[in-house]
Amino acid sequence: MQGLGEIPAAALEQDRSVIFALDSALRIIYCNAAWDAFASANGGGPDLRRPGPLGQRLLDFVHGPVAEYYEAAYRRALETGEPWRHVYECSSASTFRKFALQVLPMKRARTLLVVNSICVERPHEPARGKAREEEYLFTDGLVVMCSHCRRTKRTHGSEQWDWVPEYVEHLPPFTSHGLCGVCWAYYYPNRLPR
Repeated sequence: MQGLGEIPAAALEQDRSVIFALDSALRIIYCNAAWDAFASANGGGPDLRRPGPLGQRLLDFVHGPVAEYYEAAYRRALETGEPWRHVYECSSASTFRKFALQVLPMKRARTLLVVNSICVERPHEPARGKAREEEYLFTDGLVVMCSHCRRTKRTHGSEQWDWVPEYVEHLPPFTSHGLCGVCWAYYYPNRLPR
């Protein structure tokens, strides 16, 4: 790889932030060594490490209103040529992480350089014990996890969402992603829940 526009490949590969590039169809055309390291450290299989994601549409890995939100932001950056910034959470079972995302439109090509820099990284508070399946398994056999903060929704009609470390580390077989009320209000303040 020769780099992206004005940025040499060596600078991208040596950077410790997770960096990827998207073409105008929002397909992944590049990801750096930090991408591979993050995928490996967080249980990502070979499909998530290079060359697996290359040529894939980024939004095929994101669903629901989150996908709509990111697609609109990426398309706006492509159309206007203006950078876009966003802060999001991407935690694992043992580690709380918050990232600052920068979307940088490249001047010489209709591509976007996306830089995900760690803002906060710390261990989670100790868990209070193992999750009881009946608290989180809905009658349709699904466990619902927030796609932003990765908390799990309790059953029995409540809007309580809990951090369940073993579900983050090993997703239950039938996991559906939704949005907890806090993440919905914070990340999508101008959109009403469906």
